[in-house]
Amino acid sequence: MKKMPLIQGRRVKLLLGCALFVWLLACMLVTPVYTTITINFAEDPSGEYITTVYAGPRQHVRPEDAKSRVINSGTARISFWDIQYGSHCSLKRIDPLDGAYDVSPLVIESLTVRQNGFVTIALEGEELKSCFTGNEHVQFTEDAGFSFEVTGEDPQLLPSDSFCALYRQFRLPVFLAGFFGSLGIWVFLFLLCRWLYREQQTASLLERRASFLFAAGLLGAVFMCVYTGLRSPFWLNPDEYDVKAAVTYYFTHFMPPDIRSDIITDSFPVYGTSRHFEWNLFYFYAGKLGQFFQDPAVQMRLFSLILFSVMAGIALKNIRKHYALLLVLLLTPQVWYIFSYSTSDALDFFVGFLSLYELLEENSMLNRLLRENYRRRHLLYYGLLSILFVHLLWAKATFYPILVFLFLILLIGMLHQEKRKRGALLRKYLILAGLTLGIFVVRYMITDYPYYGFNKLGAVIEVTELRADYGYKPSTPPIEQAYSMSFFGKGITLGELLTEYEFHQNLFRTFAGFFGTYAFGERGWYYLVMGLLYLAFLGRITWQFIRMKNRQKWWEYGAVAFCCFLQYALIVFNSWFIDFQPQGRYLLPILFFISYLTARTRQPQKDKVIQGILVCTCLLSLFAFWHVGIPNLVPDRVVLP
Repeated sequence: MKKMPLIQGRRVKLLLGCALFVWLLACMLVTPVYTTITINFAEDPSGEYITTVYAGPRQHVRPEDAKSRVINSGTARISFWDIQYGSHCSLKRIDPLDGAYDVSPLVIESLTVRQNGFVTIALEGEELKSCFTGNEHVQFTEDAGFSFEVTGEDPQLLPSDSFCALYRQFRLPVFLAGFFGSLGIWVFLFLLCRWLYREQQTASLLERRASFLFAAGLLGAVFMCVYTGLRSPFWLNPDEYDVKAAVTYYFTHFMPPDIRSDIITDSFPVYGTSRHFEWNLFYFYAGKLGQFFQDPAVQMRLFSLILFSVMAGIALKNIRKHYALLLVLLLTPQVWYIFSYSTSDALDFFVGFLSLYELLEENSMLNRLLRENYRRRHLLYYGLLSILFVHLLWAKATFYPILVFLFLILLIGMLHQEKRKRGALLRKYLILAGLTLGIFVVRYMITDYPYYGFNKLGAVIEVTELRADYGYKPSTPPIEQAYSMSFFGKGITLGELLTEYEFHQNLFRTFAGFFGTYAFGERGWYYLVMGLLYLAFLGRITWQFIRMKNRQKWWEYGAVAFCCFLQYALIVFNSWFIDFQPQGRYLLPILFFISYLTARTRQPQKDKVIQGILVCTCLLSLFAFWHVGIPNLVPDRVVLP
């Protein structure tokens, strides 16, 4: 009997060895290569021009071979997955610009090719010029270096035989990196499936299949978010150039600027407001991380992509224990979208996610602090939780209902404790609240008081009045302000706002999945189906609470309903009195409230109705982002405005 495990162990090792050998042979025949081509122009072409590289496994150029990036600060950096085999050269063409250009001759200073992280080609000047020819829309000049005139709408640079020979050379470091990198991906997927299988051993067949689907959905969401984040132009996303100006400021600064200073002039749009007005630390974190990278997309968006990956990892790790965390990430693709570009909403949402986890996890810092008698490690818990909660104070106003939600849930929990325990809980709540407010005040005294004293709001109004276009100035009469501004001042009633301006339609669609500057949406059937699924989901949760007949949980249900109404009321208030923006991203915090309710039902992971609804929203979200989001957000198929 003892020989059986030994024999099985040997078989497993033999199979793994054979699989490793087969993969080594496969990589020797077809090597996976992650390629980055960097083209540096002597001057940045004026306008949002796109550079496109055509590279693919076939002999001739095909439309799907296009890989594009917007030229930013004189540099186009195009990355793509590639394969290397035999004498094949996958790079077939480079379109330096995507249209006519008659400002001046274009000069390409250098072209660099990195394969699996190693620089394999670095060309400059005449050497670079000898490696390419042009089509009829390119006319080379007699100037030194790689200089040419664009004479048509479709300039193309075609690689010479010498460049192709250089491109397809076998390089051992590239091969080894491709082999071990791809092997690492396979090992990760294998270990993930193995871990999921072990986690679901006691679950039913339906639960196991759903868990594997949700895990695939999370990985698909991360992949699409990263893919979009690394390739989407800044101008396709809401206000990202304004965010970019704020983030790049922190490449070289630690303290926030005086908002009246001329050094942040480039951060003001027509509204006259700057991201430097905000308390949010997103711009500081993103800037301090991004300063170590050269690619503008990585500089701006890496922080958001890391936050989303961490959330996906937490949800995956707790796929059975805290099923409700999946709801936050798989009910709508709008969550994925706000992490695929640079926006402070990403940090606000992430902090809300961590706050929900602190409520749900039995052994979280918050629950251990509230449950246990005083211990020395509680000092650390107080500090970390205060830092977490103060980020919600620094968030946009649309995330303040999360603070109200936390307060109400903790208050209800305290009131349903034995009387002798309420005093200790109240003291802990007050310590947390005091530390949170203390951090807020200390930060203000360090970063803002030296500039404005206690009148920062006055400085904000003053600067807005100075910087804004006439239609957005606070002093402009409402009737003369821009169309979207001050509906109340223009005499529009609340009833008219809610019924005659497609308020609810826009709010729901941009919650269920609308991308870009709210220009790319799915067809009507998608929103109809998602709406029915959401209604069914809310109905199921309500029915579960009715069946439980638990007074504390009904109080929690009422608290969640109030917070959802508050979230909606804030959007209505902003649209009526300030700026008409019925945007679904302002509605996203309700995901935390509804997910908490789901966690308070009986074994939600075993509820087939909830499970079926989440499967549908997961699949529909993947479909919408892949079908509408990516094709319109990456420049391979984007039409310039």
